[in-house]
Amino acid sequence: MELKFENCCTLTKDALKAMNRSNRNPVFTAAAVVLCAAYLVNGVRAAIAGYPAGLIAPLACALVLGAFAWFLPDLQTFFEYRKNQIAYGRDAKCITKFYDDKFVVENLTSGKIANIPYARIRKVTEDGRYLFLLLDTRIISPVDMEDFLSGTAGDFGPFIRAKATNTTRRGGKPENTL
Repeated sequence: MELKFENCCTLTKDALKAMNRSNRNPVFTAAAVVLCAAYLVNGVRAAIAGYPAGLIAPLACALVLGAFAWFLPDLQTFFEYRKNQIAYGRDAKCITKFYDDKFVVENLTSGKIANIPYARIRKVTEDGRYLFLLLDTRIISPVDMEDFLSGTAGDFGPFIRAKATNTTRRGGKPENTL
């Protein structure tokens, strides 16, 4: 088994925020938008019916729900970062090694090692500095594009695109978002 790429990634607060934003649930976001619209419609209907104060509660609910949906990734980041700081006293750090048939994630902070076949990758997304491999178990494996120990970021893109063959979009057509 020949090592193709080796990457070091430290899960800083910025990395966790990028990871949580890349995994934003579109169904939850759509539901929040629909509920906000419903609250506003009911408030307008109450105002038209002669109860102008009836607009205040739905407007407040729409604003609170919209703010919650928008800032949910930031809340997830806060709690995950705090959990790492309490458990380890520092940022979590992992080394990811990419081979021909699998990749191995070694969490240097906790000492855990995971062997992951490429068939488990469901989505590949990129956020400037980081590339995220979203697995079938809703676990995200981050790759820091600025911290390759072996191989280069330029060569990694085509490599992971070729290996992530299990990514799909609506209609069952293959997709690589890289």
